[in-house]
Amino acid sequence: MKKWILLFALFCANLSAMVADDYIPLVKEEAVWEYDMRYQTGDTQSNIRIWFEGDTIIGNEKYKCLYLKLIFTYPEYHITSRFESAWQEQDRKVYVWNEFLNRKVLYYDFNLKKGDAISNLYGAPEDAVGIVTDEDTIEVNGIKRSRLEITYEYEKHGSQQQIKAYWVEGIGSNSALFTPVAFTPGGYDYMEYFESGTCLFTQENFYLPKNGTGTASGMSSRYGANTEEPHSVGCFDLQGHQIKDTPKRGIYIKDGKKYAVTKR
Repeated sequence: MKKWILLFALFCANLSAMVADDYIPLVKEEAVWEYDMRYQTGDTQSNIRIWFEGDTIIGNEKYKCLYLKLIFTYPEYHITSRFESAWQEQDRKVYVWNEFLNRKVLYYDFNLKKGDAISNLYGAPEDAVGIVTDEDTIEVNGIKRSRLEITYEYEKHGSQQQIKAYWVEGIGSNSALFTPVAFTPGGYDYMEYFESGTCLFTQENFYLPKNGTGTASGMSSRYGANTEEPHSVGCFDLQGHQIKDTPKRGIYIKDGKKYAVTKR
């Protein structure tokens, strides 16, 4: 009898380990986030692209480097890329190094359960700004991910207000990757999440019904399935002025690439 109890205990331990291994990390190099931000900028076709690439060491700890690319067409077409911040993930917790505070800051904690408090990014746990009001598992494109519903309460014009945000395992927040506890979820017009060029999650998937399933085609009005280059935005001369037709001679820029045409 004792032998069977021991075997059962070992089975349960192995099962728990298997469940723990099902966690989908957020900080990984094949991940790419695309954000449509035309609503904020007034641009006709601008977006933000975010991805992890390479490592850095801070205080004897290893971090992944997160890069950001801004693509604008107004007032002229231009692309700006830069290193944005250093990220680290341990035990289902995602940290970002804050240079001003000179320490890492906890952005996401996927160990949280219903009823747990969400602290301010830069404060102590007692500085709670939200509560986990629900937790479930959603399935998008055949991949199951845990989802936390977070409710924030604040006072506006003398009355208590509520707003909900959502965290999804391996994806981030519905308000944007950088703003897990933002008071204004949906800060960008639209989000698409890619791995190795395949779209696996889109903005509307954050709001699936409880334990719901959905798909992510990656074919919004802004983006195609290929995330290597921005969607076609026409041709521009070297001064950034848009050209109506593709030139038959000379140098021009199209989709972020420079072309030279010599007419024979």
